[in-house]
Amino acid sequence: MKKIKFFYEFSVFFSIFFVSTTYAQQWKLKKADEYYERFDYTHAVPLYESIKNKDAEIYRKLGRAYYVMGNFEKAKKAYKKIISNGIYTPEDIYNYAYYLRVNGEYKKAIKWMRKFARLRPNDSRARRFVANPYYYKELLRFNPNVIIHNVAINGKYEDFGPAGFRDTLVVFASSRDASRNWKGNDQPFLDLYKAKIVLDTSLSDVKSFSRRINSRYHDGPATFNKNGTYMVLTRNIYNEKKITENKLWLYESYLKDGKWTEPKPLHFNSKDYSCGHPSLSADGKTMYFASDIPGGFGGLDIYVVKRINDSTWGQPKNVGAMINTEGNEMFPTWDSEQGYLFFSSDGLPGLGGMDLFVVRIEPNGDISEPVNLGAPINSTYDDFAIYYRNNESGFFSSNRPGGKGSDDLYAFVQMHNFKNKAIVYYLTGKVLDHTTGKPIAARIMITEDQKVLSEHQLAPGQNFKIRVWPGHHYKIKAFAPGYIAREIPVDIKEAQGSIYKDIQLLSVRQKELLDLCRNGIEPLYYDLDKYYLRSGDSLRLKKIVAIMKKFPGIKIEISSYTDSRATFDYNMELSKKRTMVVVKYLIDNGISIDRLKSKWYGETRLVNGCVDGVDCTEEQHQLNRRTEFKIINCDQITGRKYKMKENRSEH
Repeated sequence: MKKIKFFYEFSVFFSIFFVSTTYAQQWKLKKADEYYERFDYTHAVPLYESIKNKDAEIYRKLGRAYYVMGNFEKAKKAYKKIISNGIYTPEDIYNYAYYLRVNGEYKKAIKWMRKFARLRPNDSRARRFVANPYYYKELLRFNPNVIIHNVAINGKYEDFGPAGFRDTLVVFASSRDASRNWKGNDQPFLDLYKAKIVLDTSLSDVKSFSRRINSRYHDGPATFNKNGTYMVLTRNIYNEKKITENKLWLYESYLKDGKWTEPKPLHFNSKDYSCGHPSLSADGKTMYFASDIPGGFGGLDIYVVKRINDSTWGQPKNVGAMINTEGNEMFPTWDSEQGYLFFSSDGLPGLGGMDLFVVRIEPNGDISEPVNLGAPINSTYDDFAIYYRNNESGFFSSNRPGGKGSDDLYAFVQMHNFKNKAIVYYLTGKVLDHTTGKPIAARIMITEDQKVLSEHQLAPGQNFKIRVWPGHHYKIKAFAPGYIAREIPVDIKEAQGSIYKDIQLLSVRQKELLDLCRNGIEPLYYDLDKYYLRSGDSLRLKKIVAIMKKFPGIKIEISSYTDSRATFDYNMELSKKRTMVVVKYLIDNGISIDRLKSKWYGETRLVNGCVDGVDCTEEQHQLNRRTEFKIINCDQITGRKYKMKENRSEH
C-alpha cells in the first residue's frame, strides 16, 4: 500500500514538473520569437540557446542571428545541427554551404553545393555552381594592382554605405552616436555623416550630415545627384508596438537655400515590403535600389525606377535574372557616366558572405554577366556598398577581421581589371554584294546548335545586331532574292568585345560567272590536219557567244594547238587558222574583237608525251588538236583569283 501511495505521489509530482517545464520552454520560445521578430538578437539568442530539444526552425533563427551578430562559426554549427538531424530543406543545404564558405571551408562547401544542385537543378545558384564548381580559386588570387586599407575615421560600431557628394565628400551611415541604441545588435542607431576625401585614399573631418535628415531611428545609406541638390535616403519606419511596420523606406529631400527639405517618402514604399539602398544616376532621373517586393526572384532583389517628371517617380521594375537570384542582391551603386552597376550578392558565386559584383549596362538595357570583383576587394566576410570613382579609386564596406568596428569603410585604388570582363557582347554587321561591295536588303538568321536565336529583315545598309555570349559558337546565315544564301561560323572569345561581321553574298549571276572562271569553258577539238569546225562545234560556240553576251564584261583568250605530226612551221600555221576560224565565228555573231585575244602555239604545248618519234594512239593525238578558251579578266570582274582547270577529257 505504501508503494502504491509513493508511486501515485511521484507520478503527480512528475506530471506537475513536466507541465511546468514544458510551459517554461514554450514561454521561452514565444519570448525569443518576439525578440527575433523585432531583430533584437541580443535578447533572442540566449533564450533560443536555453531551449531543450531545439527543432530545425529554432536552429535556422539561431543561424541567422549568429550571422548578423558576427559569430560566423556558431552560424555554421547551427546549420550543421539542422543537417545532422536529417530534417532539412534544400535551402538549409544552401545556407550550410554558404556558412562553410564564410568560414573559408570551400572544399566542404562544394560537397554540399553538389547536393543542393541535385535537389534544385533549376535554381540559378545551382546552375552557376555546376558551370564552375572551383570558381573560388580564381577569386582568391589577389589582384596585385588593387591596394586597400581601413580608413582612419571608422568608429567602434558600424560605418558603411559610402556615397559620393559633389566629388569631394563621402556621405556614409554610421552608428557612432551612443546616445540611442538599437536592440537588434545593441549598438547605436544609424545616422548619416559626411567626410572629406583626402588624396583619394583617406577620409577626414567627419561631421553629422544634417539634423533635418537624421531622425530618431535608422537613417542611411543615401545617394545624391551629381550637383548635390537632390538626395534619396533609406529610413527605418521601426515601431516597437507595430512590428509589421518595421520596414525600410526610401525618402527624398531637396537642397533649397542651403538647407535640406524635410524628407518625404516615395510613393512606391509599402508596409508590406522594404525599399532601401538607393543609388541615383548623375542626372537624378534613374535610381536603382534593393527591395523584397513580392514576385521577385528571391529575398532582396535590385530594382530600377525612372523619374517621370521633376516631382514624380514611375513604377519600379525588377532588373531581372541576370543580376537577381534566389538569394539576396542589395546595395547597388550606379555609375551612369561609365555604365557600370556595382552591387552585393549572396546568391552569385562568391568567396563567402556578401560579395561585391559589377555588371555593364548598355543604353538599350542589355546587361553583362556579373563579374565578382575578387580579392582583395572581396573576402570570406560581408563586402558591400561600394563607391567607385572615375579615377579607379573609391571606398567600400566590409566586416572582415582586423577592422575597428562591426562594419568598416575601406579605401581602394587602381581597381580597373573588371572592365575587361564586364562586357556586353554583340554580333553585328551588314549584308553586302560580293562584287560591288554595296549593301543589299537581306534576311539574317543567327543560330546556335541548329537552334534559331534571332531573325532580322534588313534594309540596304541596315546593321543586324544580336546579343551573344563568350565561349559560344554561332552561325550567321544570310538570304536575299537573286543571291546565293551563305552561312558563316562565328566564335565569341572572352574579352573580345563586340564582333563586326559583314556578310558578302554572291548573286546567282555572279555565281555562274565565278563557276566559269573556276571551271573554264569547254574546248573544241579538230580532225587530223583540219581547221574547219566539226559537226556540233557550232552549238558549243553558240554557248560561248551566249555567255559573252550575258556577261559583257568578260574577255577571253582563244588559243589553238596541233599534235606533233607534220613540221613545226606547218603546225604553227595550222593552229593559227584554227584560232582565226573561231574568232571569225564569234565576231560574225556579234562579239566585239576588243574582247577577244588570239593565240596559237602549234605543237609546242602538248598535253601528253606524244612528241615526234613516240608511238601514240589516235585518241592520244586527238587531245592535242584543240582550241582552248580562257577568261582573262576573272580577277577584275569577280574580285577573286582563279586558275582555270585544264581539260584533259578525251574526245
